[in-house]
Amino acid sequence: MPALLSVFMPSRVLCILLLGSLCTLSYAGETGKNTAYNPDNVNPVIEYTELEFKIVKASGFLSLAQQVKYTAQRLIALSSENPARVESSSAVTPVMINHAQHFAIAKRLAKSWSTEVWQQRLLALVHTIPFETQVALQQQLSKPLWQKVQEKEQAAIALQHSPEYSLYMEKLRQRPPAASRWQLVESLDKQSGFSAMIILARAAAIKAIGQQVKGWQPSEFWQNQARQEVLEFLFYAYRKTPNAELKHIASSFNQAEIKTLFTTVSNGI
Repeated sequence: MPALLSVFMPSRVLCILLLGSLCTLSYAGETGKNTAYNPDNVNPVIEYTELEFKIVKASGFLSLAQQVKYTAQRLIALSSENPARVESSSAVTPVMINHAQHFAIAKRLAKSWSTEVWQQRLLALVHTIPFETQVALQQQLSKPLWQKVQEKEQAAIALQHSPEYSLYMEKLRQRPPAASRWQLVESLDKQSGFSAMIILARAAAIKAIGQQVKGWQPSEFWQNQARQEVLEFLFYAYRKTPNAELKHIASSFNQAEIKTLFTTVSNGI
């Protein structure tokens, strides 16, 4: 899975609240534990293998937890700046998100999307994949091409809030590339499932906000905006990649084992 972009700048207040709630749990992959998260010690824990940990780490899916957090931060910041207006029988009322609701949203997200909880969810999903498929999957994820993909996208993520990135986006919108290049980037997104995963992650944040703030709704076209942001990100990440290589990268996502992983995770979000 490509490294998932974080397109939102966090608001300072919500960042404190979310980090306080989402980061209280330790990261199991770093502590060396290989059992499922089981705070109440009620259900039997599942022993995960070293192979399953490697697959989760190499897949890039762990960054979805950050995407959910950043989405919530951005949507709440926008609601604070431009509160949604909801028509009732008597008046048009702006929907504000107060500090108590900030905290409630963070607490709700932490139950499913803190780093450790999301990692354990991923491990449980990978655990359902047959061992033979896991072995073949790890072989695919260990190939230099996949590692190169991760490096390109991680480098792009690191520059997302830089003047260089903003300037590139401005030029991209003013002078779109050739149709053939657009088709390659769209093919990469389709084969990788990149924008589909981003939309699923953002939907989780949107659901959490909606459950805490009565009447709140996201932008009508938020899914289209998400897809557009992903395509622009991919243009930047692969701006120096020749068409032939980009086509090869896109086709690499058609491997049966990779598809099994993507389908399993998508169905589990």
